[in-house]
Amino acid sequence: MSDKYRYRWGPKVSRSIEKTGTIAVELGDMVKFTSAGKVTPVGSSSDALQLIGVSLTKSPTTDKTATVLHILEVGHGTVFGMTVASGTAYTVGDNFVISGAQTLTKITRDNPLSTGTNVVAYCVQDMSAAGTTVLVAFGIGRLGAQISGS
Repeated sequence: MSDKYRYRWGPKVSRSIEKTGTIAVELGDMVKFTSAGKVTPVGSSSDALQLIGVSLTKSPTTDKTATVLHILEVGHGTVFGMTVASGTAYTVGDNFVISGAQTLTKITRDNPLSTGTNVVAYCVQDMSAAGTTVLVAFGIGRLGAQISGS
């Protein structure tokens, strides 16, 4: 769970989509489409191909199924401050994958498209000091096309 406002700058393309089940969604969670066309928070790297956006609203487990969430779509050059798995220095162009629930991990390959790893985001601002947040823009998600690298 994030519970942080992640938007930093750039275009705001928003959607209102129902959540699935009585699951908790926090402000700033990366969300994906389910097979029923509803949204739920991402939980692992296998969720990359269903990624659609970052939640602008929160909804606890006590909310009913099909509660409407407001999200910002990924893939429009919008910049978000996202949590990373480990603190290190980051350089513009570094590629990131979903490594777990609401966490990104930098991949160190020179050509991320040469593997089956689903790159979901890239660094947009150098960060010379180690930290737990990196500024990223996401690739085009499920609503526009597939995340690169699959």
